[in-house]
Amino acid sequence: MRWRPTLYLGTWSGVEIRLDLVVVALIGLLFLNSINDADISRTPIWSAVAHLMLLVAMLVCMFCHELGHAVMCKLRGHQPSMILLSFVGLTFFKAVRAKPRDEFWIAVAGPLVNLTIALATVPFIGLALTQQMAPRLFSQQGMATPYGFLAWVSILNFAVAALNMLPGWPADGARAMRGWMASKWGYGAATVRAVSISHGFWLIMAGVAVIVMTLAPAIKWFVGNQPSGSPASLLVMYNVLFIVFAVMGLYYGWAEKRRVARLGVERASEVVGPPPEFMPGKRKEDKVIDAEVVTEPGKQEPGAQATGHPAGNAAPSEGPSKVDELKSKAKDGIVAGKALWTVAKASGKGAGWFARQGTKVIGAILTAEKKDADKPRE
Repeated sequence: MRWRPTLYLGTWSGVEIRLDLVVVALIGLLFLNSINDADISRTPIWSAVAHLMLLVAMLVCMFCHELGHAVMCKLRGHQPSMILLSFVGLTFFKAVRAKPRDEFWIAVAGPLVNLTIALATVPFIGLALTQQMAPRLFSQQGMATPYGFLAWVSILNFAVAALNMLPGWPADGARAMRGWMASKWGYGAATVRAVSISHGFWLIMAGVAVIVMTLAPAIKWFVGNQPSGSPASLLVMYNVLFIVFAVMGLYYGWAEKRRVARLGVERASEVVGPPPEFMPGKRKEDKVIDAEVVTEPGKQEPGAQATGHPAGNAAPSEGPSKVDELKSKAKDGIVAGKALWTVAKASGKGAGWFARQGTKVIGAILTAEKKDADKPRE
């Protein structure tokens, strides 16, 4: 996913902010469709402009949603690194000694922001409904009035808060569910269960969307020549987004299972936000900076292996010692064992399959050790 085209908006408090250009194109297409509906209905073009302004306002609300994740992330002791405004907002961060409840609280912080915005603007729903001679609220014409516009902001924020708590990946509800399950069954088993529930949810939603798309001609015939004044027209217009979200949800869930199986439970549990593979590619200058490791004399970069001599000794490095090699092999064996156990539980093959695979791994390690021992020493 690093190929996605994004627009760099700047850095705020150490957090890089990017806008997915595909979302900009989608907003443009929806605006053009609104103009077409206004022409057919012979209504003022202001209804289409109001629709565009509402989409931009919801993009701002999405940013506030992601800020909620970022603030909670810092409160839990982690460091947010990037906010990506896409079909769904994504906040990437570096976790240190993450706990299951960290993922839960970081996940629910975003929907709480949308709920706050919705409650602050909820009085405008009543004002819009009680206006005399006003167009129907749930239509494009209803967005073109001041009360109607703010009422739509409230309604959509209620909807975003509710939809984000659904168990479909990458919604916040799926991550909150995994964080809750991980405290009971462990991170690996919680990921498998959460992804299974997510896939089932998105398959049902995709089926409903296909049915609505099949009935779209009949719905448009029923609406007649007043699409911009009908709630049904908006339903058909936005139905394609359910298909897009379903495809994204299935892919995100599959990526989570693959990441846990590849990294092992211990390493994978340190990423309680979106998988790093969904982060847009860095710029060339960023890669150059990341490649340069600058440390003070006599100090070593945290996380790096010690391969040289202390400061002041000019002797060349003789490579890692035998003890370091054994520690590295033991760590690799533990990671491989955890990954095998996760795969065994996910596939239902059980402890017998795990034992056989573990025996093969241990046999391969022993064979490699024997070959090293049999080599002639210079």
